[in-house]
Amino acid sequence: MRNPLLAQVLGGVFANAMRGRANPGPFGRTGGMGGGLGGAALGSVLGGMMSRGRGVGGRGGGRGMLLAMLLPFAMQWVQRNGGIGAVLDNFRQKGYQKQAQSWVDTGDNEPIEAEAVNNIVGREELSRIAQRLGVPEGDVAEAFAEILPEMTNQLSPEGDVPPQADEALDEGRKQLEQELQQIKPEVQLS
Repeated sequence: MRNPLLAQVLGGVFANAMRGRANPGPFGRTGGMGGGLGGAALGSVLGGMMSRGRGVGGRGGGRGMLLAMLLPFAMQWVQRNGGIGAVLDNFRQKGYQKQAQSWVDTGDNEPIEAEAVNNIVGREELSRIAQRLGVPEGDVAEAFAEILPEMTNQLSPEGDVPPQADEALDEGRKQLEQELQQIKPEVQLS
């Protein structure tokens, strides 16, 4: 099931990341996938996202908070693993071609199971992130399974991964980290 707040945050972050660039491509459009949330609006949407959802691991905050806090980690993982194209190739090579292609295409995203995330991201990495955030590893895998399709979808609004997608990913991660530090300063990101 698609999370509209996650889509709005990622779309806005990537549009903001590429705004003002000489060749913003699909990310520079207004009213596009993300609509280009400004900094104040992004903080507001992130704050709303963090206050929604069911509890995670018996702690307050909920699913929305986990997704918001995990976004920079997921973006950083994609960057460390060769960028969005390399990560998509990895999914394809491990038998998830249909899902990976649906995330890039303009139609609906095929879901990915948490077990597939364990297989591709790796239990060690998921465990490290879970410890950092103080949540169960299974919750991190499930959240990654929600984030990766939407992240890819937002990085490929026209049905293919544009050349500036990894640049948008890097800029977007930095922006998200800044916003999250203002909302929840006690959490150490990346």
